[in-house]
Amino acid sequence: MPEYDSIEALLEGEFGNSVHIECTKEATDRAVRFVHQHYRTRRCAFYLETDKGFDRDSVITYLRFFARLAGGSVTSEEAIAHFGLKSVAKIRIRKLSSEQRALLNFARMSLFEPEVVFCERPLSSITADTRSLVLAWMGSVVEAGGCIITCAEPLREALLLPGTAYYEEDGRFFPAKTALGSDDDQNEPAYEGDEVRVFKAPAKSDDATLLFDPREIDFIESVNRANYASVRGQLYPVQMTLDELDAELSRYGFFRRHRSYIVNVQKVVKVERFTRNSFNLTLSDVQHTSIPLAKGRAEEMRQRYGWN
Repeated sequence: MPEYDSIEALLEGEFGNSVHIECTKEATDRAVRFVHQHYRTRRCAFYLETDKGFDRDSVITYLRFFARLAGGSVTSEEAIAHFGLKSVAKIRIRKLSSEQRALLNFARMSLFEPEVVFCERPLSSITADTRSLVLAWMGSVVEAGGCIITCAEPLREALLLPGTAYYEEDGRFFPAKTALGSDDDQNEPAYEGDEVRVFKAPAKSDDATLLFDPREIDFIESVNRANYASVRGQLYPVQMTLDELDAELSRYGFFRRHRSYIVNVQKVVKVERFTRNSFNLTLSDVQHTSIPLAKGRAEEMRQRYGWN
């Protein structure tokens, strides 16, 4: 995947594709202008962090107003049902939680049956309990031939979204190596079975070196050329390479779900499918972490561990 010198070059080079960009606020504002200008002939829907709704409206009156503007086939009642807002349908927007306001914005966008969706930090207020509602809707937009463009979302969250993740560094934009790779990635170590072996994963915490039992680790991830072990909701820098960690941890029930994620399979509690080629793992860690999974890796995991 190519690198880009500016956010405009990225969006032009990936025109019509779904991209998710970890970037600054300044780059986000430029991206909004680009989408307004270059996608103006297509049905667009926008969700910015400043979009809070009309405080005096109730959820139902707010969405009925936008349903009339949209004039489409999706009703306000259907949007409310899909995004789990039935219990607050008659509540005024000013009384909603931040998550409920976020879901309201997704419901509003769905009324326009958009071909292009632009979101600023779309998952920032969404909890693990309702994330599947948002990801399922985004997946349906992509399956229908549309595209999703997001900005300012942390890379770990951006990787959950359908499309390709990028990150900004010194004004340039690089494809995330943790993005979903092809199903036939090369040079991955073969599974060696469950032989007993003593191993402690070394990680840094200030000036100390911590040695984690593999059973304590939820997953290992690589972000912006650095590796981290997630233990009880905290990320600790790890100096070992992912290849080295994979070779050691595969013996303890870890699975390298793509080039830059190694997951403790014992912590996986749910596997969900959002698009034809996009799956998601949910872990039982304190954050209920969601991790993207390519179709080929989902099949490999199913066969290896005997899941139906």
